[in-house]
Amino acid sequence: RTTLAPTVADRLMYRLRMPGTALTRRETEVLALVAEGLSNQAVGRRLHLTEGTVKSHLARVYAKLGVDSRTAAVATVTDLGLIRR
Repeated sequence: RTTLAPTVADRLMYRLRMPGTALTRRETEVLALVAEGLSNQAVGRRLHLTEGTVKSHLARVYAKLGVDSRTAAVATVTDLGLIRR
């Protein structure tokens, strides 16, 4: 038994199972804004990053999650409970 909320326990177990694929805080922030429908340029403006940096974050996210699109990345992190939509 655990005293953690189910969503917190799920996140913890995900990170324990795949520590090399855990997303950074910034990667999660980028994906949350992508989930809102923002373009790379708009995400960059919101987070004070260059568009190239946003693209780099997304490329690392795709590799970590084993996906090849923005839609798949957002769906995966939503399913894992890392972002809310």
